[in-house]
Amino acid sequence: MNFRTIIGLLIALVIVIFSIQNAEVTDVKFFIWKLSMSRVLIILGSFAIGVLVGYLLSLRKIINKK
Repeated sequence: MNFRTIIGLLIALVIVIFSIQNAEVTDVKFFIWKLSMSRVLIILGSFAIGVLVGYLLSLRKIINKK
């Protein structure tokens, strides 16, 4: 396995462990919306959005090189 893959998996594992330990329900307020949801969903959702944005930005860089 690639070194970057191993580091990525370790970071993902730490985030999953951290989110499972913080499973309380939290209020989320955004402009006029107010939601009550588990911190696990908030943490993992934020991580997933960050991974997606990073992937799309790197994909854009690869396309521009061609």
